[in-house]
Amino acid sequence: MNEFTVLGVLDSIGPLEETSSGIKVVNFVITANRPFKSNQSADEFKVTAFKELAEDITASGIIGTSVLVRGRLQSNNYRKDDKVYYSPELLAEKILYVCR
Repeated sequence: MNEFTVLGVLDSIGPLEETSSGIKVVNFVITANRPFKSNQSADEFKVTAFKELAEDITASGIIGTSVLVRGRLQSNNYRKDDKVYYSPELLAEKILYVCR
């Protein structure tokens, strides 16, 4: 089972785009703090949302808002200068805005 859930702060939202088949898509980044570390480090997660989720996050997504994102991980890779780079991405299935 490939299911991943992360709670973080909405850091950036890309433009709402459309695939060649007409499906709405948006890429955004959330930052999740690791408070158990003494240096307060954080992790950034690239997230992609489709269809209604893409429209919702674009319309109502306010930078700095806490969000809970559930979805599945996908590993993308590309080659540059004869090296292979891996870039994990979270494909969102559900997005909840968290009130503090």
